[in-house]
Amino acid sequence: MVSAGLSGRYRDERVAVDCHRHEARCFYRTVLAGCLLLVTGSALAVEWSVTTLVSAGVETDDNVGLVPENPHAVSGYGFSPQITGRARTPTVDAQVALGLDFDRFDDSNYDSDDQDLTFSVKHVDRINEYGVTGGLKRDSTRTSELEDTGRFSDRAIRKENARITPYWTHRLDERNSVKLGLNYQDVTYQAANYSDYQLGSSTLSWVHQLTGYTAWQIQFYTSNYNAEGFRDVESDASGLRLGYETALTQRLELKVLVGASRIDTSYQSTFLVNTPGGAVVITGGDDDQATTAFADMVLTYTSARSLWNVRLNTDAVPSGDGYLRVNNRVDADWIYQLTERIETVIAILYGEAESLDDRVDDKRDYINFEAGVLYRLTENWDIATLYRHRAQDQGGMLDSAESDALFVTLRYHPPGMVWSR
Repeated sequence: MVSAGLSGRYRDERVAVDCHRHEARCFYRTVLAGCLLLVTGSALAVEWSVTTLVSAGVETDDNVGLVPENPHAVSGYGFSPQITGRARTPTVDAQVALGLDFDRFDDSNYDSDDQDLTFSVKHVDRINEYGVTGGLKRDSTRTSELEDTGRFSDRAIRKENARITPYWTHRLDERNSVKLGLNYQDVTYQAANYSDYQLGSSTLSWVHQLTGYTAWQIQFYTSNYNAEGFRDVESDASGLRLGYETALTQRLELKVLVGASRIDTSYQSTFLVNTPGGAVVITGGDDDQATTAFADMVLTYTSARSLWNVRLNTDAVPSGDGYLRVNNRVDADWIYQLTERIETVIAILYGEAESLDDRVDDKRDYINFEAGVLYRLTENWDIATLYRHRAQDQGGMLDSAESDALFVTLRYHPPGMVWSR
């Protein structure tokens, strides 16, 4: 359930699966098997560990579709087991985690059985670090669309997101290193009014360590976005970014990455976009070029009893609407340990999203506010209560929409198991 997702802060159907999806999952199994072989094949001692978390809770939402008219309220319950396995040697660290969510509501259209599989493996030697991260997430539009399309639908439409990110870092000398990163993402929806898409990107970075606490970098970036379905669009981007990170104090850290990208978009079909200002026709072959800014700034403060983050981000991001959208967002969260048994969290997100192509006037503002309390009953049991407020405004003649939701979750986290061979 969503409340379990928030409490995770304290720890820091497509039914017919086509052929290429099957091959992608086989690839993930191959990668995971390779991770195990890499670890177990080492002559060094291996430390194994397994941790689990089981959550069960109830929730209620007075406007689950976040629509301005005829809001639909739902209530339900959920059960969420999670398991994480890890294997480590002095040079290799491999981890795989699986989370399951079984949600049932008084309106069965929103029932959903979701899965979230993630994995990572890295190998470190004297001058190199190389590894891969990835996963497969199967959830629904009920939980996934606030920062994407803003269309939650009148039922839980299956959404699948498969991703893999290999990387390699090479240390040139004590102060300089280079890093190559690749990323591939494949997103599919089980509905005709959302566009499936694939995103491939690459980064090449040079990092210079000024001091033990300060570094800067220069990064070259390329990407290819390909949407298919009810809209066929392809966008190619390339750009340059500059980064800086430093420890301002022992408790305060700053990370900044800014730059710009040139994006060439090719429309391979003719389609209609309904916007608050009226319908816009995009004609196949009527291509678009744009230059867009990129920024990712994070300020983090930590102390013995609290943690807070402030993040500002702007980027052209893929969307289930079938084209790239410019998403400007600022979010902040604050976690505070009130007593040995009580932790509190406050999180707020504000964003503005609009089409990269300025012919499509579909700007949307959205906000998400969460406030929660976790009470530790015993060493292995705790209970979390969360209040959430959401709102979005699509401009034009459409009214803004709001929703309020409440979540109560009981969690059991048994002692982890650790052993070596």
